Amino acid sequence: MLIFATFASSSPIRRQDALSGFKQCEGDFPNKITTYNYTPNPVVVGQVLTLHLGGQAVIPYQAGSVIQNTMFYQGKQVLQHNDDFCKVFVIPSGFTCPVKGNFDLYNQFPVDSNPDDPKNAVKDFFVRTIISNPDGKNLSCIEGNAKFYFP
Repeated sequence: MLIFATFASSSPIRRQDALSGFKQCEGDFPNKITTYNYTPNPVVVGQVLTLHLGGQAVIPYQAGSVIQNTMFYQGKQVLQHNDDFCKVFVIPSGFTCPVKGNFDLYNQFPVDSNPDDPKNAVKDFFVRTIISNPDGKNLSCIEGNAKFYFP
């Protein structure tokens, strides 16, 4: 299951949450994520996920930066996926690394399924996304719950 996911639904009655229910991780992360949302919501396993990621890079994201997505189900880690941040977000959005200042990035990703997946079920996962520079310095972190629908 490949995922960058994370978010709670909003209704027209209440103000839309730019972080889709996610929050900044506790700790020292100098670059803040101010927009983090996806469609469809809930994520549909076996379909394409569109992810929107925005914020402000006080410390530039360098070429070779890593975006790490870790998913937990019922308190147990079930997935960890690392990708080149510049290759999977920055370049597809029409920009180049280094990225500094305000950024607004989009991309689409397949949400892989496997034969052991449940059928016709919705499951809640806790998702943590960390973006680190090539030197290992963690620059951004956001986390929260995301629903996944298994058709």
